[in-house]
Amino acid sequence: MRLGLAMLTTAILAGMAPTAECGIGRHIDPAQVLPMDQLQAQHREIVSEVIRDHTFHRQGEAESFPCSSGLYLSLVNEPLLTLALWKDLADSPVQARKLSADRYQGDDGAGTTATWDFLIRTPRLHVLLAYLNYAGPKSNTRIDARVVLVLRSGYYREVNKEPYIQHSVEIFVKVDSKGWKTLARTARPLVERILSDQVDEAGKFISLMSRLVVTYPNWAVQVAANQPAIDEPIRGRFREIVAQDRRPNASPGRPMVMANSSSPDADTRRR
Repeated sequence: MRLGLAMLTTAILAGMAPTAECGIGRHIDPAQVLPMDQLQAQHREIVSEVIRDHTFHRQGEAESFPCSSGLYLSLVNEPLLTLALWKDLADSPVQARKLSADRYQGDDGAGTTATWDFLIRTPRLHVLLAYLNYAGPKSNTRIDARVVLVLRSGYYREVNKEPYIQHSVEIFVKVDSKGWKTLARTARPLVERILSDQVDEAGKFISLMSRLVVTYPNWAVQVAANQPAIDEPIRGRFREIVAQDRRPNASPGRPMVMANSSSPDADTRRR
């Protein structure tokens, strides 16, 4: 659930490049970031506060990769599906569940929990609001934060008619914990680095998963079919999309993740 949980703890829990912006505390006009009128009234002030008074801000660079719009939106809109595919390949303690149509809850198994809502979920714009809690397993450190994650997506075709996605991730974090200013003297450099890495990872994670689904369609459909927590209409729609995107040279097997399986840059091999 990298793009959900992983995307949302700055990528939520886990993630765009060294030249991308990573700002701290700089005031930003929320109306310049989002169409605020598209948010429900009860969310506008919270989202505005997180963007305007953020503790950390990360603007990722745009990434382009071959993928159909249907497959891309399935992976972005359904965190449980994307997480299930990943966990079938890698030993991950991350757990997530769907609480309602737009609300999810997750735990990374290492002290971080998050509850997040899709506030806007359209083909070109996704906005998520997360409430993040971290309790250090070996210390008394506790961090409570609110996170606004913005995913902007575009769609185009190359000269060979192959569909491509171009997307970018922007994230705002507002730390609400008491005593944060004291902790920040030592923690801020670490948080900045993690934030940068995780936003990078979030953007790359979807492109990796889309490649795996296209290359190993039988595997992807079987994993989805074995997830009772995912509603049948969602699984059925995923089957249809995978069938539509199936290529003549697709592998009937399953991928095997090599190297560091927790990274979206991990190598994959046919099996």
